[in-house]
Amino acid sequence: MTRRQQLIIFVLGLATVSICTVAFAMAMSLGRQVAIPASAAYALPAAASETEEEWQWQTSPTSVSPSEIVPVGPDGQPIFPPTITSTPTRLPTPTNTRVPTWTPSPTYTPTATRVPTDTPVPTPTHTPPPPPANHAAASAPEPVAPTPTPTPEFPYDVLVEAFDTGAPQTTRVTGMVWKVTDLSLALYEGEPGYQMRLVDPNGGVHLSDVSGIGGTDSTCRDCGDNRRMNMKIEVRPYVPGTYRVGLVQEEQQMSREVEFTLAANPLQYVHVNFVPWE
Repeated sequence: MTRRQQLIIFVLGLATVSICTVAFAMAMSLGRQVAIPASAAYALPAAASETEEEWQWQTSPTSVSPSEIVPVGPDGQPIFPPTITSTPTRLPTPTNTRVPTWTPSPTYTPTATRVPTDTPVPTPTHTPPPPPANHAAASAPEPVAPTPTPTPEFPYDVLVEAFDTGAPQTTRVTGMVWKVTDLSLALYEGEPGYQMRLVDPNGGVHLSDVSGIGGTDSTCRDCGDNRRMNMKIEVRPYVPGTYRVGLVQEEQQMSREVEFTLAANPLQYVHVNFVPWE
């Protein structure tokens, strides 16, 4: 037999002995309680009552009623009735009624009657004589001549629009040179013989094809980013950054240069309108 098995058998035996000892002690206690008769339970209070009656005539001349029998529980301890504790009743708090304080009315004070005084005589105001006729003419302001409208430096103005639907891998700029045919009927058409001059972020210069009469669609008809154009510039690849664009005619500048920026994402293309001042 191994040492571990011996240890297990020793523990089991010790537990069995402990259980038997506890059971025996409980059986003995239960038998002792059953063997005590009911008369013995009341013997001690009765003897105490007789002893108290023998000593009553020596301690006090006043007659004392015999003490009550106190019941005893199963374990031999006397059972006393619970002590009744009276709860004092709280008197209601008196409610004080506030009596209004009488405030005397203010005493009326009559206003003294104002005694009329003498009416002051107005002091005459000195009116200066009118200036002579030549003096009035000299003080009159001279009419201001209208400011003449400044003559524009270039015959065309520049309007730039950017759109987020550009051609992939291509820097694309479209343009339109407008010619007013009938201002009252709002009739316009393309003006031929012009070019766009584009300067890229690296300083490179690019010229568009020469503008023609009329125009065409920049993307597709009825598209949201479609514009009327008669010249364009396409440079590969797509380079984001700041550009400058203007209008030239046979290397003569016809509009101011305007800057615009192409975003890196999303891809964009730019349309430029060149509108005449007249």
